[in-house]
Amino acid sequence: MTTHNQAIKALSPADYLLIEKEHLLFDKFLIDLRNTCACSNLNQHPDCEPCDHEKMTSCQGRLPSYLFYISDLAARHFEHEEQIMLSRPHVTEQYEYFRTHRQAHQEIMDKLQALIDACFSMDSKNSPAETYRQFHQELSDMFEAHDRAFDDPFIQSTKT
Repeated sequence: MTTHNQAIKALSPADYLLIEKEHLLFDKFLIDLRNTCACSNLNQHPDCEPCDHEKMTSCQGRLPSYLFYISDLAARHFEHEEQIMLSRPHVTEQYEYFRTHRQAHQEIMDKLQALIDACFSMDSKNSPAETYRQFHQELSDMFEAHDRAFDDPFIQSTKT
C-alpha cells in the first residue's frame, strides 16, 4: 500500500482527506476482522480447540456484521472515488478507463455479496478461526489487487 498511499497525496486536499479517511477505515476493519477471533491468529489451535461453545458462537455471530459493514464501507468509498474521477476535466462516464474502473467496483461488490451469502450458508462444522482467516485473506487480496490495478494508476494521473 506504500505506492498507493504516496499516490493518494497527489489529490486535492479535500479529496485526499476523504480517501485517506476511508482507507484508514479499511485498514482498521481488516485488523479488527483478523483480531476478532483469537484462534484465527494462533497456528497451534486452528480449529478453535481451546474455545468453549459460547466463545465459538460469539465469533460466528459477529462475522455477518463485519461483512455487512465492509460492504457498506466499500459502496460508499467506491461512490466517492467515482465522484472524484468524474470531477477530472477529461473523465466522463463514457471514458473507457472510468467504465472499466466502475465495473471493477461492481465486481468487488458482487464478491462481497457472495462472501455474505457464503457466511450465512456455512454449516456449524466449519471452524470460526478458519472462516475468519479465509475471509480476511480474500478481502485483503481483493482490495490490494484493486489498488494496484486501478486506484494507483488513476491517482497517479491526477499529478500535475
